[in-house]
Amino acid sequence: MKKFLILFFLIFNISYAQVFYKLEVQITPEKNLLTGKAVIYSDRPEEIRIYLKGFNISSIYYQNKNLSPENQLKLKISPENKVEINYSKKFLDFNSENIITDEFISLTDNWYPYVDKLTIYNLSATAPKNFILISESEKVSTKEAKETKTHHFEFPYPTEIIHLIGSTKYQIKRKEFDGLTIEAYFFEKDSDLAEKYINSAYKYIQDYSQLVAKYPYKRFSIVENAFPTGYSMPTFTLIGQQIIKFPFIVEKSLAHEILHQWFGCSVYIKGGNWAEGLTTYLSDYRLSEDKKRYRKNVLLKYLAYAKNDYPLSKFYGKTDLKSEAIGYGKSMFFFHMLKNEIGEENFKKAISLFYSSFKFSQASWEDLKTVFQQISDKNLDYFFKQFVYKKGMPDFQIKFKDLVMKDDGFHIFFEIIQKQPYRLKIPITVETYLGDERFTVNLTKTKQEFEIVTKNEPLKMLIDRDYNLFRNLKWEEINPVLYFVNGSIKPVIYIPENEVKYAPIVKHFPEAVLKYPQEFSYKNIQEKNVFIMGGDNPVASRILGKKYNTDKTYVELFKNPFGKSDVIAVFNVKTPEEAKILARKIIHYGKYSKLVLENGKVLNKTVKNAIDGIRVKLREKAEIVAKNGIKDFQNLINDALKKQVIYLGEQHVQFSDHAFQLSVIKAIHQKYPQIAVGMEMFQRSKQPIIDQFINGEISEKEFLKKSGYFVAWRYNYHLYRPILLYCRKHKIPVIALNIDSSIIKKVSSKGISALSPEEKKLLPENMNFTDFEYTVFLREIFSQHKSMDKKRFYNFIQSQIIWDETMAQTISNYIKNNPDRKIIVLAGSGHIRFRYGIPSRVERRTGKKGLTVVIDDQLKKDISDYIVYTAQLEGEKEKKLGVLVEPAVKGLKVIGVAEKAVAKKAGIKKGDIIIEFNGVPVENLSQLKTEIFFSGKKADITVLRNGKRLKLKLNF
Repeated sequence: MKKFLILFFLIFNISYAQVFYKLEVQITPEKNLLTGKAVIYSDRPEEIRIYLKGFNISSIYYQNKNLSPENQLKLKISPENKVEINYSKKFLDFNSENIITDEFISLTDNWYPYVDKLTIYNLSATAPKNFILISESEKVSTKEAKETKTHHFEFPYPTEIIHLIGSTKYQIKRKEFDGLTIEAYFFEKDSDLAEKYINSAYKYIQDYSQLVAKYPYKRFSIVENAFPTGYSMPTFTLIGQQIIKFPFIVEKSLAHEILHQWFGCSVYIKGGNWAEGLTTYLSDYRLSEDKKRYRKNVLLKYLAYAKNDYPLSKFYGKTDLKSEAIGYGKSMFFFHMLKNEIGEENFKKAISLFYSSFKFSQASWEDLKTVFQQISDKNLDYFFKQFVYKKGMPDFQIKFKDLVMKDDGFHIFFEIIQKQPYRLKIPITVETYLGDERFTVNLTKTKQEFEIVTKNEPLKMLIDRDYNLFRNLKWEEINPVLYFVNGSIKPVIYIPENEVKYAPIVKHFPEAVLKYPQEFSYKNIQEKNVFIMGGDNPVASRILGKKYNTDKTYVELFKNPFGKSDVIAVFNVKTPEEAKILARKIIHYGKYSKLVLENGKVLNKTVKNAIDGIRVKLREKAEIVAKNGIKDFQNLINDALKKQVIYLGEQHVQFSDHAFQLSVIKAIHQKYPQIAVGMEMFQRSKQPIIDQFINGEISEKEFLKKSGYFVAWRYNYHLYRPILLYCRKHKIPVIALNIDSSIIKKVSSKGISALSPEEKKLLPENMNFTDFEYTVFLREIFSQHKSMDKKRFYNFIQSQIIWDETMAQTISNYIKNNPDRKIIVLAGSGHIRFRYGIPSRVERRTGKKGLTVVIDDQLKKDISDYIVYTAQLEGEKEKKLGVLVEPAVKGLKVIGVAEKAVAKKAGIKKGDIIIEFNGVPVENLSQLKTEIFFSGKKADITVLRNGKRLKLKLNF
């Protein structure tokens, strides 16, 4: 609050002298003549400059003296020291917008002695009786004489300049809206538009009164001009008759001119012109349907027109395409980024405060900064410095470093390198199988490394995909559009000999390099804009591979592969008149890649696409193969949703397989929440422990100790942890599918007959040992690892069938007891291939034919419904101690130590008995592995050596 009060104290307690200007003019249209008398004074002593160049001065009275006329006077005025100037001037230059004729008056510049201070004007203008005159005013009165009429305009607010417009052809329409008078001064041929313009004007005035502040005046007029203009002056706008019929004028451009009533016409510009950018942002941009495309077009236009740019602070007004790209485009983008920097609510508050603080006074870029800092409570010096006072635009590149799957998500490591130092908030979109994830990174250095973590498996990054940054574009982002034709300085133009019909186009490029088709060289088109005149020009075939249509009038653009933003343009016309029309059209259709004209009108217009955002590939999408061809991820999910059982066969040690499994689980869960996950990795006897973990009743550490994961399964727990944590978070049941590993081990060694009666009770009641094809398949597997000893092979078959049948029975029981749930089965691909292992046995029991997917397996006919090939993916490494142990009376006895292992480096020796890890007693291998898993990079281990306790330091 203290800062807020200080700001208002500074703004409202600075008092200046007020200059008053009484101006009386007489207009004689038949002589193109204006004669006038200007009386200038102030309410307190003030020094002013008066500019008199271009006027015929008959007298200058000041302090009872008649001064000699000069181009510029510097005088001290006061209530007593008035200056009176009598002058005349003829206005008959039809190439300017200052004219006086017998039908029209346009006086917009240098029509009265200009004063360099904000001034309150009182204007009386006398013209022939049939003229209707318009000027800045809150109140207008008229007085008629025999042949003339005097308009008296009262405008009681300080302003920079006044204007005078008049015509004998105006038809006036007026409407009152709650104390606001809106008028339309239209020529007869356009008078039917008046109602629509008045209603639209009121709508926009209401809108901006809500957005900024109450409309500052009591009147507003829409005035049709003889010249092709779009100007806004206090209390009225001046719109050219050439464009007033176009729908976009009343639908969008009118809003721009009305908003200038606030910014530019009641808060005036001091120094660099900030008003055009702010007005463009809050009108043209705000009303645009595709704001992303609008922003990208601004960047394309800037690249095309502002190659040799200058700082935004040096923009004073639109004079050419470059100044428009800077003062309207870059400035608009500045305010967009400023809104994103401080937040939309703060932005709105700052706009309103800025307006109320500087109403009827001048404001600069620094004044804007002061207000926005005040509202946001942020130091914005750097922001204004790099975008207002510095020329150019940010230009950076992305270097992808690494992608690692960890327990909390997928860690993406990358580096951003920029040519010039900017502080930027860079928006990043990461595409995943399950949709986009968005991030923002703060770039503060010319070279900076970043790490972001996605929830889902990432495929690629798109930097600033939605174009919220004012920045340079990469080659693949740049659409080949007509901006680059319009902004071309020295294009290479290939034109056939004696072909004169293209002259109206060629003359727009006075510095062009003209060549005949036979002079074509690939060297000449490198880093150049290339214009090919004629669809049948042989050069088209040399560059584009074919000749083009010659029956229509068109221009079509292509990206020049030998340049960054350079284009290749094919022009085709049938007559010089068509060429003239086409040359005019391309100026106004700069955002398009192709224009087709018919009878002088645009028949078709298109934009050729480019990639949006800086694209960084993180990993290849999985190649998904089905029986009927290549599919995408969504095809697989759609098919999975049709089944109750979905089998995902894995290669156990590949992180990419488990990342894909997790993506499938999430995708199905999003569409069908009633799912369960069956896991080969857990023994059925541990189901109560798993349930407690999933329900949040026990910790993950307790779960690992009690479930015996590290003893029964042994693979790196990081491979499965993200899946289990997702299930725990969403309370998705995890079903232990496997029989106890001790039974499998015993059967594999000695056969089913070796099992105890109690162990035999754990076997499935129904088991199929007679699947011929599966037996052949198992023989092939067995022969790759062991000699074909009959007894051992028979035991192998028994153990494998028990393994498969147990998992199939568990799945079957679950879906019978939970008919509304789908179950996603995670198991080794060997249990899924050809449906031999689990799928056929579930189908035998239930009649349910599930969807089979094997990941990174062999490409064989009928191996599964889908085969998925994933790209390599690094994952979180498992911490290993590097010892072999066996149970001891107390703790674990070390029976071997690996060379270069953590244990070796710590000093653990064969024969040591491990009794504690990080102070926690060690009773078994599962407990030790669990403690190691949850330890940091450094840990303590206590061993007994020769009966003595020894505490050692571990560095993982």
